[in-house]
Amino acid sequence: MSCRDCTRKGGCVYTTFWLVRFLPVVLVTIATGWGIYAYTYELCFLSIDNWPQRIIYLIVFYTLLVLFYTSYLRTIYTKAWQPPQKFFLEGAAKTTYDTVKDDERQLQLFLADIVRERDLTLIVRGFDNGIRFCDKCCCIKPDRSHHCSMCEQCVLKFDHHCPWVNNCVNFGNYKYFILFLAYGFIFCIWIGATTLPSFIDFWKHEYDLNKKQYDSIDSIIPRFMKHLHAVLSTGRFALVFLLFLSCMFSLSLSFLFFYHLYLTAKNRTTVESFRAPMIDGKYAKDAFNHGFRANYREIFGSHPLYWFLPIPSTIGDGCKFKLNDMVASTAGNQVFVELGGVQTGNINSDSRTSVISQHHTELYAERPIEKQLSTVDETDELRSTSSTTASPSHVKSDSYSSRIVFLSTINIDKFRLGDGVEFKKWTLEAALTSRGGRNGSNIGPLRYRLLEQQDEAEMQHLYSDDEDDDLDLNVRIV
Repeated sequence: MSCRDCTRKGGCVYTTFWLVRFLPVVLVTIATGWGIYAYTYELCFLSIDNWPQRIIYLIVFYTLLVLFYTSYLRTIYTKAWQPPQKFFLEGAAKTTYDTVKDDERQLQLFLADIVRERDLTLIVRGFDNGIRFCDKCCCIKPDRSHHCSMCEQCVLKFDHHCPWVNNCVNFGNYKYFILFLAYGFIFCIWIGATTLPSFIDFWKHEYDLNKKQYDSIDSIIPRFMKHLHAVLSTGRFALVFLLFLSCMFSLSLSFLFFYHLYLTAKNRTTVESFRAPMIDGKYAKDAFNHGFRANYREIFGSHPLYWFLPIPSTIGDGCKFKLNDMVASTAGNQVFVELGGVQTGNINSDSRTSVISQHHTELYAERPIEKQLSTVDETDELRSTSSTTASPSHVKSDSYSSRIVFLSTINIDKFRLGDGVEFKKWTLEAALTSRGGRNGSNIGPLRYRLLEQQDEAEMQHLYSDDEDDDLDLNVRIV
């Protein structure tokens, strides 16, 4: 077996790495098992003599234990949700992708055609304002999805990869993850709250028995250490360690729990809290925020009985998400207007498939890509050539196909500013005086428009509270 085979799925290196990833899960399981012994035997049977109190402690303890560990197991073993099959490129589409993947402009045109053909809904764009595509999975990324390098797949509504559950926290198990944090936090608080009184009583009782011996020690620290040693030597080490573990885990779980409650209230993922989604050329952290109640119902469902149980009740399919009304009202047309030159609704469903298929065949497989279009005559010649070689259904949609051919032959370099070596900061005065020209470099009909993002953010709430205060202006080409 070669070294390359060892690193692949089923190889020795891959299997070893997979087992190491389960160590945090094993650690949590061992700690939980030991806690069951310490709480049941050391606390309830050895430290508590009151039977009603003992029964109440055990009922609450095991109820929280079942809810906590069931949520934990469901978070671990709920497989990360992948995009539906229609988002993947296979067969002829995969072959065409291999042909155009090195040319970003041709790739975006090809992806736009695939999206139209398969009627995919995409709102979130890449940071280059293009369609988001995963070259590792060879699929178009649905909104809010990302590729997980640990799981080696694209994941719907990806939040983060958690080592404590050895799984991706995503659309499929996010409710279980929240319940795991909630019940784990309450579970540890209950253990600490019920263990502390018994520990204090035992501490005082042991001190009273050896009061004269402790009072003879003048320094506080040696007195405390001697007292602690006496407590541990009498068989109460399990009680002390149980109290320590419950306090430590409750503190660590509280940070994660309250942080994800905040994210759920804002309808954000961990990734989106650090890197806001790009919608209509703008960063919009609150793009999917519909209010506190609506956001929580999207995760936990509309039936209150299912909110606190680790059963599936999340609303949606993980691919389509409704935009915030304010963001939707300020957004422009569909994402493919810039790429295809025409909205999806302008083409009937009967002719759309044949148009796209003809476009794939001619533009990517047979037609050489022109580097520059200098005159209007060349444009007319290309349009006439396309119409003579197209199918009858293609002739009916000549306007659509001619626009695609025209876009494929535009020299994008003509619309670039500068030489790529010297960069200058744009100011309000420079943008207003240039009006589309800069040091003799003409950019045609394009013009600059300044957006005062800070004022716009206050009115439209598109940015988070921790946005940089010095972000005053954003210059973009429209």
